[in-house]
Amino acid sequence: MSNMKYRFEKFSRNNVLLSILMVILGLLLILWPGKTLEVAAKLLGIALLVGAAISCFSWYRDRNLPNRSYTTLAIGMLCLVAGLVVLIAPRGVITLLPKLIGVAIAVNGVMNLAQAMDMRKQGGSWLGSLIMAALTIVAGLFLVFHSFGAMKAAVMVIGGVIVYNGISNLLIELKYRKAGQ
Repeated sequence: MSNMKYRFEKFSRNNVLLSILMVILGLLLILWPGKTLEVAAKLLGIALLVGAAISCFSWYRDRNLPNRSYTTLAIGMLCLVAGLVVLIAPRGVITLLPKLIGVAIAVNGVMNLAQAMDMRKQGGSWLGSLIMAALTIVAGLFLVFHSFGAMKAAVMVIGGVIVYNGISNLLIELKYRKAGQ
């Protein structure tokens, strides 16, 4: 068997395995989005704790150097606190990001509403802008008050895309193999 053919077959096997893993991961995200988010948050918390340990160890290792920086220790302490917060309250961390985005969107909607009212005063076409501004405010408030649900929905969409990608990879691989025979 030629070296090129061996490499192709190895790549092909790896591609099939990766595609199957993508389908499994995507299904996990679709079926258990909340749990998947919590596991991801906990993994982030663990990674932050590992980063804290590395930073603190580096600072301690360099304790006798004349120009050691306390920045490394500060970063280690911040990572430690952040890691503990994420591990203690993973749902809180998960819901924080969509809430902040929701506030920003709602504020933007209020600014759009003001613009629509200005257009009304000037006699311009304002009703479409008013409706879009109202929808923007509602969407922002939805993220603020239902952030975990929004995150779960987003994770489910991501899972669906990953499942699609895995299945399409498998189908393309199958057609490619048939064409090569």
